[in-house]
Amino acid sequence: MRNTSQTSSRLPRKRGTRVEEVAGRLRVLIASRNPQKDESLPSEPELSRRFAASRATVRQALTLLEAEGVIIRRRGLGTFVNPLALNMTTRLEEVWDYREMIRVSGYAPSSEFVGMSLAPASSKVAEKLGLAPGLEVLTTTDVFLANGIPVICCADTIPAGLVRHAYVEKDLLESRCGQHVDYNIAEVIPTVAEKRISTLLNCRRGSPLLYLEEVGFNTLSQPVVFSEEYYRPEFFSFRVLRKKTSVVR
Repeated sequence: MRNTSQTSSRLPRKRGTRVEEVAGRLRVLIASRNPQKDESLPSEPELSRRFAASRATVRQALTLLEAEGVIIRRRGLGTFVNPLALNMTTRLEEVWDYREMIRVSGYAPSSEFVGMSLAPASSKVAEKLGLAPGLEVLTTTDVFLANGIPVICCADTIPAGLVRHAYVEKDLLESRCGQHVDYNIAEVIPTVAEKRISTLLNCRRGSPLLYLEEVGFNTLSQPVVFSEEYYRPEFFSFRVLRKKTSVVR
């Protein structure tokens, strides 16, 4: 999926499960219908026949979409589409390819490779990746542009010990390390542009930025990549669908 930032957690994931496949087909079905408020979905038996999947698989796929807010289940009434959630273009809880994010935001995407470095892990990076302090890590930095204007800077760091193969330009984590990112844990932190980032993003020092620290985990829940992402907020609008939850104390 990515062809510039070689290590980012926004890498192609491994082939999804049957449930994920059906959930994807449901998303396509919902989008193709241009749904209006309170429009119901076909019944589980009908969806099971349409997708040649068991009812249990369809039910689990619907549960995934319900968690995303795409559908709403109403006991005794059926399953309904939530068009407000469908109209959320860049959702913060989703993992996006940077180029696609820029394109969806209405700009022509491009990218520039800034550099690659091999160095001992700082205490912060060592903690994020579960490494002993001082072990070597490989960091790549890329800038992504919208209509030629730098809008995203991403620095991806992986343990040097993961590297198994000679350099390949695309997908460093996959092609050189044989690793797949299964999920990510991200922290959103308010920040301002310091000297280096202001130069890379061509913005004034002290300008407010959206900053994400993200750790990507493989299928064994081992941390394999630490990403630092800086976004110029005037070019993006991120949204999150939040649901009230009860906490048992």
